[in-house]
Amino acid sequence: MKSRYEQESETEIDEKSDIAIRLKVLAGEIYNAQVNFEWLKTQMFADTASCEYLDYIAKQRGLERKKALKAQGEIIFSISQSVDHNIIIPLGTVVATDDSSPIRFCTTEEGEITAGNTLVSVYAEAINAGRAGNIKKDKATVGVSVPTEIETVRNPYAFTGGENEETDSELRERIRSTFINQSNGTNKAYYEKLALTVEGIAKASAVARVRGSGTVNLYVCSSDGDADSTAIAKLQSIVNKERELNVDVRVYNAVAVSYDIIVTITAKNGYSETEVTNACKTAFEKYINSIPIGGKFYLSALGKALIETDCVENYEYDTGMQNKTLSASQRFKAGTAEITVV
Repeated sequence: MKSRYEQESETEIDEKSDIAIRLKVLAGEIYNAQVNFEWLKTQMFADTASCEYLDYIAKQRGLERKKALKAQGEIIFSISQSVDHNIIIPLGTVVATDDSSPIRFCTTEEGEITAGNTLVSVYAEAINAGRAGNIKKDKATVGVSVPTEIETVRNPYAFTGGENEETDSELRERIRSTFINQSNGTNKAYYEKLALTVEGIAKASAVARVRGSGTVNLYVCSSDGDADSTAIAKLQSIVNKERELNVDVRVYNAVAVSYDIIVTITAKNGYSETEVTNACKTAFEKYINSIPIGGKFYLSALGKALIETDCVENYEYDTGMQNKTLSASQRFKAGTAEITVV
């Protein structure tokens, strides 16, 4: 701009002059505008948009980002010997897992160990939403803010239903599927799209005529297990309203099919056996949970996931492991992982 001005005016600009300052300010503003225009272009398309701008595109396709959900379960509060008075477990009582980074849970109702009894089971939920709250049985064993008379706490069953907020990549994939599988109110994509609008349901597979002509079975699950009864009931209510005339649609949890792995891992230098084993188990579970209902397990895809842990030099599967394809009503779940590190 400075050179062009000097060329047109046949006058050399003094760097401290008013016109020099104006040109610098103008150049800066033009640059900022160009940067903003480039950024705005990336927010106009699903493949490059992010955060709230991706949400706007999703809404144009009738979708909404799924929110994080809290895991739910039960906590048993107990004493070793009965007493002659009632012990109240207040609403909001906190317990936690016995880990270096404990996961906390709080009761969602008031409980009471009545006189003459030694325990009570109380409904609870994770304090923080997310899949981290999906713990196995007997993991929540630390009383954080429990009545002083309580001696032990534990969860008799696994906590389930916790979900992370849908990421940009996950939402982007759902947006893409609305272009690839066009819903027309009568096809497979229509019912699967309805299912994925319900919180707590991450996968869906619609199968027609399982129970005869004019029937549809809609199989669903969460991101890493069965969908809870609340989500199933909500989806059933939705499809009852939105289904075609004279079509019987029923919602079921997909049938879980366990897949076990036996693998020998050659670890990279600098990693302990425990680190490698835990990383491989996590990669295995993450890959299993990424497979859709009715999908296929590929040994090559699992191998890629193992290598991407960055602690695996090489791997060798047991000869009995094979690729496996599910029926449209089945989902994979992680079975046992026998991992040998060499």
